Amino acid sequence: MDENLLIIEDDAHTLDILITCLTERNCQVKTAKNKKAGLLEITSFHPSVVIVNADMPGGIGLPEEIRTHDPDMLIMVMSRSENMDRVMNELKYQAAEFISKPVNPIALEIALNRTENFLRTRRALKECEESTEKNREKIETERFLTVRQVVDNISLIIAKTAKDVQGGIRYFNEMPYFLSIHSRDGKVLTSNPTYKKYLGNRIHGNSWDIYTGAYATPVACPISKTIRTENVMTTRAVVRYQSGARVPVIVHTAPIFNNDGEVELILEVFAGTKEIDRMSHEIKTTQQRYQQLFDAVPCYVVVLDMKLRVAALNQRCKEDFGDQKGRVFSDVFKLLPPADDGSPIDRTLHDGLPHQSEVMLISPGGEEYKVLVWTSPIKTAAGKLIQILAIFADITELRKLQDNLCSLGLMMGTLSHNLKGSLTGLDAGLYMIDSGFYRDRPGRIEEGLDVAKLMVERVRRLVHDILYYSKEREIRLEEREVLQFASDVSSNIETRIRGANIEFRCDFAHDVGKIEIDPELIRAALNNILENAMEACIEDASGKSHRIEFKAIPDRDAVVFEIRDNGSGMDKNQIRNMFTLFYSSKGHRGTGLGMFIAHNVIRKHGGEISASSEPGKGTHFYIRLPRKVADTRHHNYSDS
Repeated sequence: MDENLLIIEDDAHTLDILITCLTERNCQVKTAKNKKAGLLEITSFHPSVVIVNADMPGGIGLPEEIRTHDPDMLIMVMSRSENMDRVMNELKYQAAEFISKPVNPIALEIALNRTENFLRTRRALKECEESTEKNREKIETERFLTVRQVVDNISLIIAKTAKDVQGGIRYFNEMPYFLSIHSRDGKVLTSNPTYKKYLGNRIHGNSWDIYTGAYATPVACPISKTIRTENVMTTRAVVRYQSGARVPVIVHTAPIFNNDGEVELILEVFAGTKEIDRMSHEIKTTQQRYQQLFDAVPCYVVVLDMKLRVAALNQRCKEDFGDQKGRVFSDVFKLLPPADDGSPIDRTLHDGLPHQSEVMLISPGGEEYKVLVWTSPIKTAAGKLIQILAIFADITELRKLQDNLCSLGLMMGTLSHNLKGSLTGLDAGLYMIDSGFYRDRPGRIEEGLDVAKLMVERVRRLVHDILYYSKEREIRLEEREVLQFASDVSSNIETRIRGANIEFRCDFAHDVGKIEIDPELIRAALNNILENAMEACIEDASGKSHRIEFKAIPDRDAVVFEIRDNGSGMDKNQIRNMFTLFYSSKGHRGTGLGMFIAHNVIRKHGGEISASSEPGKGTHFYIRLPRKVADTRHHNYSDS
């Protein structure tokens, strides 16, 4: 790689790897540790290639500044793997290559090879353009002689073809057009069977005898005009079949020169305009049928050329991703194959064989699709690969269904475990009640009743969660005073919270006003969050005093509920997945339905819910509900 190369990198370890990989290449390398030093080196060193660390201060905007100095400079951008998607999206039109950090020497070597090939090709193209400009006058001078030499040899080719009985005459005779060769004195020398079938055997006859009207003379017929002008000509005329029928035709005549540069023969080719129209219609109909079949495929179908540019795509692909014809596939879509496998498109391009794989397809808009992709080579009759057909079947919903079925199985196991535990507790409570009556011990009876009530409440919650998830339910809106509603919610759970030795603070604004809600669903959602807060405080083993805060605050055309605890808290993964169906941070003690249902209930009211938390410091829930629900006609609870 005989080039000047500049590395702008502030990490010494990465710089060592890059320099080590470049030592075996015949190139001059300079380095800069920051943006300012890099721009100074560009103006003095004039590198062909610049490697930039997009993660360092000012690195993301550096490619654009570099291009202001030299638009043709090739830029290779490095970034950490977790930042690569963002960097590629911002710099996709400015960078020639993207390299993930930590740098893989093999991947770097491949990227440098591609860059080297690009530079070599660009340099050759530039040299070709300069050479073409210098030799333009010479080409213009020689053009006529070159064409003349080609035409001069047509007579030799025809003569050779005529001698090849097994090939030339057979192919010449089977052509579907009227073909004939004429002498310069206007005589038919030979013709193909189609000519003889419809026009008769006119060997040694006059060239103009087949025409009618103005062209049926020695001077005006197409053959005579071509002899005089020595040019290829196209003429609309009318010929008379031997049956007497008059047929309009388009006649093409071309001179055939001898070695002295004189017109010796004239090639005449024509077909009836009706036949041409019929063939054109058949071709158009065939193309339409092909396009209909192409567009009817219920998958995404893309045809790529050898540079992996989109040559064609079916209608469904256009509808979902736009007409990307002519663009490089990797500039539009991103394929994420399995770690141990390459892209099927790249493999087919490499070995010319069909391949298939399950990959993640990222669309131009950033949407992720789980797809099965099949690639098939499109080859010439000689076996040369000219295009690649890629078919993508979207299995995103199928994979989600499989995941949900797995989660459903896990949930059923969890429900069974919870029901079994609750029933065991209920048995224990009934036993205590029974033994209390038998021994006349009121305290034991009261204790048994408490246990039984607790177990019944657990079963009730479990059954309600399952019913809410499994059955569609339209929200039934009622106008309620927020202060009264919030007080009712707090009073239902206050005894249990204080019984667990947890401080419970309620702060409801007196001017909070009214709200339009489904009281039953919103009460269940808030109860679920409050019970989770209570359990988080109970589970916290830090020994600190615990408290739960419940607030209702007016917010213009909405009402905000806040629930805050200082319990065990949650990590980032738990926060990210807490509203996901069947996900529970409690392990076998949770169903994974409660927070999912609360999230959907609030969303169906046109509201929003968010949570922030930190392990050991507690959790803060923020629920915002509009005072009026816009439209409830399609607000079924089970929609997700």
